Amino acid sequence: MQRLRQETQADHDNVEGAVPLMHEGLNTAEYVECLQRIYGVVAAWEERAAEVAPDWLQSILLVRQRSSLLRRDLAWFGAGEKDERRPTLPEMNDLPSLFGTMYVMEGSTLGGQFIARHVEAALHLTEGRGNSYFRGHGVQTGPLWKEFCDMLKLRITDEQTGAVVISAKAMFSTFGTWMHRKSAVDGS
Repeated sequence: MQRLRQETQADHDNVEGAVPLMHEGLNTAEYVECLQRIYGVVAAWEERAAEVAPDWLQSILLVRQRSSLLRRDLAWFGAGEKDERRPTLPEMNDLPSLFGTMYVMEGSTLGGQFIARHVEAALHLTEGRGNSYFRGHGVQTGPLWKEFCDMLKLRITDEQTGAVVISAKAMFSTFGTWMHRKSAVDGS
């Protein structure tokens, strides 16, 4: 975990810069636009992970799904997913590459707890009203992160760690690129 964290720190920081949710003056339109863009990544990853994950991992992935939370938030604001486009994800051909992408998705759940507090204050959101995605798994977020870290330690050998790092870096890149893309609707 330490190697994974260290070798992807710059990638993590770049993605953080691509998601303007912690900026002062955040408004509802910017928030909704971010949710719509995030939805494309989350839905694509959940769909692909479900296709490629081994049987033993399926129920673990199901518990962690958050695309429904994004749909709930968007519906609260009277918005939809905006478009059905999805990013091209990194290859997930084996457990190390799947776990590399999962590291990014699981980490976003953990980081969402900090974002939730900021957007709730900035936009005056209350529980279940536009803030479900970043609240994620609530009090279960920490234990689910620990479970993921334990799975990594148990299922990934030292020799496979490099493949996990490469996959995580590719997923961070995909996420950042997707958040910076031009919108098909408004050209932004």
